[in-house]
Amino acid sequence: MEKNLRLNYDKLALHYEKEVDEKPFNAYYERPAMIKAIGKVRGLTVLDAGCGAGFYTKWLADNGAKEVIGIDFSKNMIEAAKRRAGNKAKIIETDLNKKLPFENNYFDMIISSLTLHYVRNIATTLKEFNRVLKQNGKLIFSIHHPLMTYLHFQIENYFDEVLLEDKINKIPVYFYHRSFTTIFKALNENGFLVEDLLEPKPTEKFKEYDRENYIKLNKKPHFLIIKTLKYD
Repeated sequence: MEKNLRLNYDKLALHYEKEVDEKPFNAYYERPAMIKAIGKVRGLTVLDAGCGAGFYTKWLADNGAKEVIGIDFSKNMIEAAKRRAGNKAKIIETDLNKKLPFENNYFDMIISSLTLHYVRNIATTLKEFNRVLKQNGKLIFSIHHPLMTYLHFQIENYFDEVLLEDKINKIPVYFYHRSFTTIFKALNENGFLVEDLLEPKPTEKFKEYDRENYIKLNKKPHFLIIKTLKYD
C-alpha cells in the first residue's frame, strides 16, 4: 500500500504544485484554520511533516521561522517543495512510518497538514514526533474528520481502524479511518496534551467558488485540526 501511495503521489505532485493553491477545500477551508491554529512562528525551528508541494514550508519561512525543514516520502513532491521554498528551507525525502533523521529535542514545533491519516501506525509516528520535539514543543496537525470518513465511506463499525481508498484527480490514494478514541489515546500515550480541537468552517471566499459545498461544510465538518503540547 505504501509503495503504491508513494508512486501515486509522485503522479499527483504537479497537480499539488500547480492547482491545489486554488482548490477551495485547501485555500479557503483547511489552510485559513490551520494557519490560525499554528499562530506565531518567528524565531522557531519547525518541521513540516508531510510537506507535499511546500505551501506550509514556504509560509513558515516567510513568517519568520528561524529554521524550517520539510519532509515528504514522494520524490516529486520533494522537488516541487524545493522549487517553491528555494533556499528558505531544507527539504528532505523521508518516510513518517520510519525513524526520523533528526536529533532528540531539536524542534520547537511540528506541523502536519492532511498527512497523518496516511501513516501506517499513528502511535509510532507520534512517538518519533515526541522524540524530536523540545519539551513544551507544539504539534499541530490536520486530518480527515473521523465522522466524515465514517459517514462518507459508509464504514460498518465507526470504532474499527479501516484502510480506505479515495481518488484525487482519478488517481487512487489510501488512508486510514481512525476514531477519536484511537487518535486521542495515541496522543496521550506518546506524551501529547491536547490544547485545542478545531472543526473548521469554510471562509466566505469558499462560497464564491463552491456554494454547494460551502453550505454542506457549515453543517458537517470535513477536516479536523488538533493542537497539542509535548508534556513528557
